[in-house]
Amino acid sequence: MSSSLMVLQAITSVLLIVVVLLQFGKGAEAGLMGSTDTVFSSSQQGNILSKITVFLSVIFLGNSILLARIQSQHGAKSMLDSEAPVSMPLNSDAVAPTAAPTEQKETAPAAPAEEAKK
Repeated sequence: MSSSLMVLQAITSVLLIVVVLLQFGKGAEAGLMGSTDTVFSSSQQGNILSKITVFLSVIFLGNSILLARIQSQHGAKSMLDSEAPVSMPLNSDAVAPTAAPTEQKETAPAAPAEEAKK
């Protein structure tokens, strides 16, 4: 179901982009349309395009909310839940030293040779 909603979302977004680009600005009515006799006058064309824009934007918004809700229900699971944790640290600073420091006995220095002869 979510894949069909994603396809609907893509189609709706493309149609919404096209309809918004087809609309004229406030000062563009006198430019291209001028005084030609067409089926749609400039005011009717703006009316129809604005109604189509509102309809497509409502569909787009509703579909976005629905897709977000569906995705949030599946979002509790993670793909990495079944993976074993990494056993070795990634940072070399975190590695503990392998050999424990050995204790050295402090011994008195040997007597100088001159004192030993006396």
